[in-house]
Amino acid sequence: MLFKDIQGQDQAVAYLTRCVAQARVPHALLFTGPEGVGKRATALALAQALNCQASREGEACGVCSACRKVERGAHADVRLLEPEGQSLKIDQIREHLQRGVMLKAMEGRTKVYLLDPADALTPEAANSLLKVLEEPPADVVIVLITTQPFGLFPTIRSRCQEVRFHALSMPAMTAWLENRQALAPEMAKTLARLSGGRPAEALRLADPEVQALRAQAIEIVRQASPGEWPAAALRLGELQAELPEVLTFILTWYRDQLILVSGGDRELLMNRDRLSDLAADSRRETPETLQEKCRAVLKAQEQIRRNVNIQLVLENVFMQLGSSRTGTIGTGRV
Repeated sequence: MLFKDIQGQDQAVAYLTRCVAQARVPHALLFTGPEGVGKRATALALAQALNCQASREGEACGVCSACRKVERGAHADVRLLEPEGQSLKIDQIREHLQRGVMLKAMEGRTKVYLLDPADALTPEAANSLLKVLEEPPADVVIVLITTQPFGLFPTIRSRCQEVRFHALSMPAMTAWLENRQALAPEMAKTLARLSGGRPAEALRLADPEVQALRAQAIEIVRQASPGEWPAAALRLGELQAELPEVLTFILTWYRDQLILVSGGDRELLMNRDRLSDLAADSRRETPETLQEKCRAVLKAQEQIRRNVNIQLVLENVFMQLGSSRTGTIGTGRV
């Protein structure tokens, strides 16, 4: 992916293109912003531009052997470091970075190291990285990628040039999905909202399997009456691996109903492609019952993060969802 292909990050791309064109790229860069907005893609575009055999005005050509190798993840001088397990460990930094920076580039002009996510560094690995950042070689660029910059040591942040990324506006996101991904207008608007303006997340959500999961989650909760919550809990319990996302889909469903019954702006709806179903369900609700339902789902999400027994959580949340139709919320069992 080239700089020109990065969506909605004009300020970041302009800065990096200018740095490459002027041969003044900082030795350490910190890419910050939400997940799925193009931080890693931009870092790889930077690696291409720095090693392209025919770059022009700070942009890579995209077709030379160096560009193709970076795109395939096969360039000898471009290294992506990701967590082994839950963290980036000191052995990774020592082996691939501390030792690697002392060697000359093998086939390109610049060695580029991408750490994603950089906030996964262990304290020992962070200290090892800090030693490299204190005296970086001239032909090395290190890019730290994170959604949580304050998860890094202040001493590391202070030695990096921060480049901020942001979610796309809804009009820009919708236009990109319509024009570049050839999606129908209503689906483009739906994915733009559900993704929170994050292109990578929108493409993931557009996957037919994810859309089928979303439809399944909505139908389970739509069909769950007060007397049927145990069966609904069992059906959701069969989706344990996808349960966090399923609950998020359910939460957006109640959120949209709350917007409708409160007379809010329909442009804010996430499930725009299911407007008739939303309208039908919302006629049975009040703002108060929907607020309680949202709270019940949020509580279930938090309990799952704390590893509370999943089936117990689901039974509890469906008991609450069912009883909230009459405005009386159950006390629950968790």
